[in-house]
Amino acid sequence: MSHTPYHSAKTFDFKGLRIRELTPPDTTFASIAEILIPPGQGHRRARSTKSDKLYTCLSGEVIFELDDNEYSLVKGDVLTIPRTQWFAYKNMSTDSEALLFLIHVPPFDLNAEEFDA
Repeated sequence: MSHTPYHSAKTFDFKGLRIRELTPPDTTFASIAEILIPPGQGHRRARSTKSDKLYTCLSGEVIFELDDNEYSLVKGDVLTIPRTQWFAYKNMSTDSEALLFLIHVPPFDLNAEEFDA
């Protein structure tokens, strides 16, 4: 068993997004993060060659683009993105932050992420 206290989890900035790494230390099958998205900010088009992604919206509204489809996530909504699927997302609000919970299966690996130019 392994445990990550929320208040001591590492937080870092990733191109305007504030990410809190919540994965317990001995967890090898998945990684878990919380993503705070400021108003008007988002994640540019990308994909993972290694991990499936499961996003849950905790607050606000986030618009995801996958191929030619658009998905609006609000509190409680879940979206799965299979590995190799291109995606992007944005907090469309001009005055409210949005909060996402993200699980990568298997764990996140920055070297397996590809970003559109």
